[in-house]
Amino acid sequence: MLVLLADTRKKLLWLWLGFTAFIMLLFFLQTLAGKYEDIESKAWGWVFVHLLPALLLLFAAVLLNKNPSKVLLRATFRAVYFGALAYLLWLMLTLLALPVATTHWSIEEYLHKSYAWLLPFQAVLLLAFGLLYFRKAPIFQPNPAIMQQYVSKKAEFAQRSGNALQERIFKTLASEEGLGAALEQLRTHLKGDENAVIMLQNQYAEWQKQRDLNLLPPDTLQRELNRMTMAAAGYVEKL
Repeated sequence: MLVLLADTRKKLLWLWLGFTAFIMLLFFLQTLAGKYEDIESKAWGWVFVHLLPALLLLFAAVLLNKNPSKVLLRATFRAVYFGALAYLLWLMLTLLALPVATTHWSIEEYLHKSYAWLLPFQAVLLLAFGLLYFRKAPIFQPNPAIMQQYVSKKAEFAQRSGNALQERIFKTLASEEGLGAALEQLRTHLKGDENAVIMLQNQYAEWQKQRDLNLLPPDTLQRELNRMTMAAAGYVEKL
């Protein structure tokens, strides 16, 4: 299954923000309790080193919104998401293990030693975020087969669940009639989001003009068609 790359950025950002807020609050309370007396700057530097680089990278990815039409395998996104979750839990466990660790080392020594098992993990995550959100080359070459497979799977799921309307529109979306015909059906049946569907129809009409006049290269046109197809599939799932 595929997901839009643009949708994955916000999910990762919210995950990172939630853990950052919790860890920094915990660290603040520990600082007020005098746990880091005489090493406050080094202790807070430790927190910033482990949280800020990825947070800033994800913020930049969301704000710049590069490559909004790219698609990504859902399994790939889950691997990155759970990798980020594992890192954040590992970081929090490192912090919560302070009482045990300080029976052998000072707090400063323990924080310094923790770089050995945290920084490599963080480096892998930063590399993954950079490759996902900032490289120019598409993660998948934008071709019709990707969307055909994606929509066909959706039609199969709708058939298994007994949703005949979903199945019919998904099959239309995968057919030669394609997006235009599917949007017309959506406009008829999806009353609550009718304005959004009309907006998508207008985007599709503009896309057809650009295609017919050869205003954009084929890969750019296909990526934009992928984006609109996935948006339409999202509306079909509401039926």
